[in-house]
Amino acid sequence: MKQDRLSKLQWVAQKLLSEIIFEEIEDSEKIFWIITITWVKVSSDLSYLDVFISSFKEKAILPKTLAKHWYDIQKKFNQKIWLIKLPKIRFRYDNSWENYSNIDSILRDLDIH
Repeated sequence: MKQDRLSKLQWVAQKLLSEIIFEEIEDSEKIFWIITITWVKVSSDLSYLDVFISSFKEKAILPKTLAKHWYDIQKKFNQKIWLIKLPKIRFRYDNSWENYSNIDSILRDLDIH
């Protein structure tokens, strides 16, 4: 699939999945406060859709919760998107924000005035 089409699919997938996750996980605001899909990557052969997620609270249980609801999320996604080959959704926890925060903290500590 061409890169511009993959980019469009990633954008659409991110929008759809954010709505589906919000609907699927009951009390998501109370448990996780905010769930963010930081980015989505579709494999070039459309086999996989890697969804990178993060949250402000309960970071340890977010991937487990999404794995528990994976089948229903995948089913709803497949019903809403029109593709000949439907990619399998894989959730990945994105800890880049924590890494950025740690680096920022270290740099601030090194700043000598």
